[in-house]
Amino acid sequence: MKRWLIGVTGLSLTVGFAFAQMQDVPLGHWAYQSIEQLVQLGIIEGYPDGTFRPNRALTRAEFAQAIARAYRNIDERLRAIDRRLQELEARPRDAQPPANVDELRRQINELRTQVQELQKLNEAIQTLQRLAQTFQQELAGLGVDVDSLKRDLAALRGRVEALEGKEERVKVGGDLTFGAYAAHSLDGKDVFTFDRTRLGSGKFLEEIVVPHELGLTVSGQINEDVFGSATFILGNYLPYVKGAGRAPLTTFSGPLTIGETDFVIWEAFVKAPVNLFGTKVDVTIGRYPIKITPFTLQRTAPSYYVNFPRYADGAYRLDGGMVNFNFDTFRLMLFAGQANQSSSNLPVFNQVFFQNHNATTSASAEQIAGARLEFDAVRGENNNLTIGATYFAAGIGANQNFTFFQTTTLQPQPFVRAANIDRVDVLGADLKAKFAGFTVNVEYAQSNFLRDTTNVLDEDNWALNASVSYDFTENLGLTAGYLEVRPYFAAPGAWGRVGYLYNPSDLRGFYAAVRYKATDDLSINLQGAFLEGTGRVANGYSKNDEVTHVVAGVDYRLTEQLTLSLNYEGVFWKLGSLQGSPEPVWNYFTLGASYSLGENTALNVLYQLLDTDGKRAGVVPAVFSGGPAAGRKNSGAVAATTLSIKF
Repeated sequence: MKRWLIGVTGLSLTVGFAFAQMQDVPLGHWAYQSIEQLVQLGIIEGYPDGTFRPNRALTRAEFAQAIARAYRNIDERLRAIDRRLQELEARPRDAQPPANVDELRRQINELRTQVQELQKLNEAIQTLQRLAQTFQQELAGLGVDVDSLKRDLAALRGRVEALEGKEERVKVGGDLTFGAYAAHSLDGKDVFTFDRTRLGSGKFLEEIVVPHELGLTVSGQINEDVFGSATFILGNYLPYVKGAGRAPLTTFSGPLTIGETDFVIWEAFVKAPVNLFGTKVDVTIGRYPIKITPFTLQRTAPSYYVNFPRYADGAYRLDGGMVNFNFDTFRLMLFAGQANQSSSNLPVFNQVFFQNHNATTSASAEQIAGARLEFDAVRGENNNLTIGATYFAAGIGANQNFTFFQTTTLQPQPFVRAANIDRVDVLGADLKAKFAGFTVNVEYAQSNFLRDTTNVLDEDNWALNASVSYDFTENLGLTAGYLEVRPYFAAPGAWGRVGYLYNPSDLRGFYAAVRYKATDDLSINLQGAFLEGTGRVANGYSKNDEVTHVVAGVDYRLTEQLTLSLNYEGVFWKLGSLQGSPEPVWNYFTLGASYSLGENTALNVLYQLLDTDGKRAGVVPAVFSGGPAAGRKNSGAVAATTLSIKF
């Protein structure tokens, strides 16, 4: 907005207040809190007459004038900071520092104050954007160009981010993580862990491994427009877990062992704005992170027990490019890249498998290209609706193909469901909404397996998850939903776990969760899923096969530094399709402790008891017994600890 227009706007608003007969805004409206926030941030001193009266209902026109005043204030303060930074930048690089130590200290403190000021302005601009959206009609009716105001607010926010970049152009940080894993058998028998490994029958001192990893991240503004970031890691954690994701999901291995120390470029990319057909878009090139939705593209953590913080983001890394368009209520992301990155000691440390817990492919995807579209159908503080759509195609490389194997835990011998596949298409749609205190999430996706352009497998290949949540109070919330995953749906996603079965498929049913915060120190969480087989394929789960999955957890903050947790997980099967309808049971008891050693250091300790029972020897497949001994009890324990330091 031009400065003369701001002046006209102020006059127009003043006249408008004298004659306008407008409905008051209720005292409980969120806009009052936003104005209070702007006052606390020092952006405005009060309402149009210079006072702050939170106990009197105000008209919408008064709010409109406050918005215009706040905009002018932010604009002036940004210009002042920009001028000061330009003066500092104009100083010769070889200039000697001030001889007076007090003067040097004053300049340093001044820069620190400016950084705090920029952070404050960034927060204020976000608040102002919400207000401008809500009072759009009043601003327009009083002669304010609302669209220009939105653009100016966005430009102000961009200037804040640019000025913040001037304060510290390049940042160097890192992390150092040590883990320890030990396991032992309680009854001399083997058992499967949450890492889909066999526990082993040894004692604690025979099953100890110590993975570790050092990470270094360099990021910052390469110039006024281009941002860059690179993360390098050195350690033996990735060789220990055999890569960054869980693949394939239908196989089990022996106890994990420590491999050689490895060096990996985890990510390295540059991001810059580009003018494309008259539209400003953000372009990212390099090895970049990408995560979409649980049913489409999302990575599971490589280990449950020594889960290093870096790998908890759920993002794959692709070598390629990504373009992001932002049209206010519309956002479009186009991406393409190659996975299967290798290192010196790992053939591949980032694989993208199309799979579920019953199916796997004999090769992982190599190239991926697709698009993600989001649309804000409703945008507000208390009510909003965002609709998303995803499509991507993946292939495994020239002159190659893979086979889609399927095996259910009832039929442990895999069989070929589709062969000569060289491409997989994933299509998804999702909805996120908030209204009247309710939060709704719906996601649908399907995976089509093809040979070039010919469908090889395109039936019973979809998944659906729908849930609704409601917070009765700040401390009590409830979620209820429905999940159905057809037997031939397979995608590189992360949509859940039942015991050690990740990405469950060929199952459907309802689930619920309760979150309760009894005190500031005590939290309780309860979850339950009640699933049955879909009965869609002869060799899969039938409708007589049922599973109940229960999770209960208590977190208690004993001191400011120490938090204790106790969790129980139970999986109760009823295999009606097998003779005698056996009912295997898996029980897991986990005691955890988290201790803060400072602002950037955390220590986590875990001890888990695993107790599984196949109930009927010789009838239940080994996987249902919870261990390699079919139909028998299998018991063991795991102890693990992780120490993470950020610098």
